[in-house]
Amino acid sequence: MTFLVALISGIIIIIGIIIGTQNGNTLVTFYLLKWRFEDISLTLLLIESLLGGIVIAVIIAGINQIKLRLQMHSLIKENKSLGKEIKALKNMPFEEEEEREEEIVEKEEKEEALE
Repeated sequence: MTFLVALISGIIIIIGIIIGTQNGNTLVTFYLLKWRFEDISLTLLLIESLLGGIVIAVIIAGINQIKLRLQMHSLIKENKSLGKEIKALKNMPFEEEEEREEEIVEKEEKEEALE
């Protein structure tokens, strides 16, 4: 699936570059916020826009990757601690549990007798 997306994106980029180079002699006026750039080649403007978009996409993807790795590390730590807790519960002898249950039953009987 990733390969297919990369292939389609590459084809779109190549088509855009071909269209831009066919209009290579065209000079345009470019406005960026409050600045004005006159007589800039349309091909140069298209390539710079493409590179700017790629840089922004890489930065956003990098930030998301860092967030996901941090989340993954915290989940791994939590998983290890829960695994240790499960092992501790598995290794707990049944006798202690039976004794605890007997103590609870005795306390309940005493409370009922007092009432």
